[in-house]
Amino acid sequence: MTTSPTATFLKLAIANSDLTQREIAHRAGLPKANVLSMMKAGETKVPLNRIPALAEACGVDAATFVRIAMTEYHPAIWRVLETEFGANLTGDEEKLVESWRYLSERTSGPRPFHEQKRSLATIIIELSRLSEHFRVEEDGQDDLDRLLESI
Repeated sequence: MTTSPTATFLKLAIANSDLTQREIAHRAGLPKANVLSMMKAGETKVPLNRIPALAEACGVDAATFVRIAMTEYHPAIWRVLETEFGANLTGDEEKLVESWRYLSERTSGPRPFHEQKRSLATIIIELSRLSEHFRVEEDGQDDLDRLLESI
């Protein structure tokens, strides 16, 4: 079992993809699918220049993938880049911030409107379930309903 965060992320991305490992390798421009196996096992590093194509093939956020890889492979360089250029938000983080701002701007009291709560809860659950390989649309409706009832 690998302890590499980058390899773990890649392994999860492949597992959640609708494509085969061979198809992902082909779309990412890798010479053979076994190279992808070595990457997800942590036996070889994921080439940074292949991350955008791998992310697209697997249907995951490229910025998140790059951040994980850079933090692991080149932490000092990543700290400089974040300091000098600022920490950019991923697509999921942007959705969360947008929902929060929307709620903040439109609610006068401490309890947001039901639909806005539902939207925000959906985003939060989807983000938290990424690490468990689930999506709210597929498997989390019961969990979402329970969460909303408790709010």
